[in-house]
Formats: sequence, C-alpha cells, structure tokens
Amino acid sequence: MAALNDGVARTAGLNSLSLAACTGAGEPDSASPPEISDDTGNPAAGTRPSGQPALVTKQGRIGDGVECATLTTPDGEPWSFSMVDADFAAGDYVSITGEIADASFCQQGQGSLIVQDITEAEPPARDRDPARAGGIALTADYLIEDWVAKGVDADCASPDFAIRRSPGALVLEAEIDGHDNDAAIFLGDYPRLDLDEPRQDLPMEARGPDGVAILRPASDAAYDPLTIGSASIAGDGVVFVRCG
Repeated sequence: MAALNDGVARTAGLNSLSLAACTGAGEPDSASPPEISDDTGNPAAGTRPSGQPALVTKQGRIGDGVECATLTTPDGEPWSFSMVDADFAAGDYVSITGEIADASFCQQGQGSLIVQDITEAEPPARDRDPARAGGIALTADYLIEDWVAKGVDADCASPDFAIRRSPGALVLEAEIDGHDNDAAIFLGDYPRLDLDEPRQDLPMEARGPDGVAILRPASDAAYDPLTIGSASIAGDGVVFVRCG
C-alpha cells in the first residue's frame, strides 16, 4: 500500500442537499422563518441569512454512531455529523469546521455539525486512550508487517521497522537509538513498546485501518526523543503506515 502524505489535508465540501439526511433540513418555506437567537445572541443554525453562518471548529476522532458519524474531542466532548462525500473513516483524527444544527435526527452527542470543511489533523498528545482509536484494536495480526513513517518521503523499500512474532513475544525490529535493535510489544488495554531502563515504554495506538502511532511517554516531562529507524518519536509522536 502506498504511504499517505503527511500533513496533506483531504478536504470534502458538503453541499446542503447531501447534509439534509443528517441535519433534518427540508424544503424552505415560502415565508422567511422568525430569527431565533441562542444565549450568545447569534441566530440559531438554519435561521441565519445564508451568507452569514456562525462557524465553529472541532477536532477529534471519528467514530461510528447510531444514525450519523460521531466526532469525539480529546476532552471527551461528543458531536454528530454527516459523513456524506467525506473521504474519512472511523479511527481518523480530523478537524471539522461547520455550523451547529438547530435540529437533527442524529441521536448522539451534544449537537450536530453541518460540515463546511473537514481535513486531516494530527492528534494531540492527550489523545492517548487506546479506546479512542476508532474501535480498531491493536492485535498481533494487525501489527505483523513492515512499517514506514507516514510522509512524502515514505519508502517501503526501506521500512523504519518490522514487527515479527517470536517465541513468547511480539517484537519490533529496528535501529533504536541507544537500545538493542529489538523491543517487545505488549498489547491488551495499554498497547506499548517495552524499552529497557532507563527508557520508559512508548504507548501505541491504531490510526485508521492501516496505521499505527508510536507516542512519547505521557508521564515523562523530561523525555529525551528516541529515534526508531528514520523517525524521531517526539512531540505528539509519529504515525507509521503498513507496507504490505
């Protein structure tokens, strides 16, 4: 599989007809409806003049909802939105700009977003709960493969690491800065790369159907960035994509 370009946004422009199913929009009345305002004095969505939307931007991870897709922010704030014409799937971390719908039949979240723009975004460091990976569990079958850091220079002819099954353990094989060239991987409720002391373990999460993120330790404020293959695990970590 070709590696995805890092930082290249995928944008989906959603028109009002494609959003009608999720936002409950119908045919406009012949007479203009009375303007309704929220507590901030802004007219409610669907009642403002068409050229004056009050837009909000939310970032979070996509999930599967009851009627519509969901977006859960790193702080646990849930929203619903339409996935019509959007080139994203459960597990992706995105930024959505849109209007809060005045009414919707989406049955989850504290509101529904009428999407004007949706783009890929890098997850923040606090987005580290393994349950927040779009429902995709890290398993040995998912991980056993060659992996390369996501980006314009990604080249599966020179993967950054390989994950293999060895007797009694799942092992990441790579050039690891200041470490042996292999490290065990533990799965379960807290997937992580097990490093020798004094290095702390590195959390791991699924990223969509073909990716895995290796993150810096959440509890180590003085963390010294670690290089695995060609990638430096720093900041919010690094996303790798499967080569097979």
